[in-house]
Amino acid sequence: MRKRRNLHKQQVLKRKNFFPTLILTLFLWLTIAGLVYFVDPASFGAVPAFFALVFTGILFTSSLIFANSRRGLITAIAFILFLFLAYLGIGNILNLILIVAIAVTIELYFTLK
Repeated sequence: MRKRRNLHKQQVLKRKNFFPTLILTLFLWLTIAGLVYFVDPASFGAVPAFFALVFTGILFTSSLIFANSRRGLITAIAFILFLFLAYLGIGNILNLILIVAIAVTIELYFTLK
């Protein structure tokens, strides 16, 4: 009985609380929407702030979806890389396919290692 209680205690301690992350994710997406709607893109620091907010928003969202921080980080980096290429005017379908292939390869490397 005591061993069973200790096992339950360990499972509770290992369980992650996703509610604060969900609240932070919703706050980040609302902040991104406010930045897009209210801030002039030509103003100082608007573009880096947009990229930083989108990176953190995608990082937390994909980490919640995949339930894995590493996959969330790889997804966020790949998405931001393509978004940056699109900002520069060179984001096309070939670049998207290559970025997705590299992201999948990196994930497979870390999964199989």
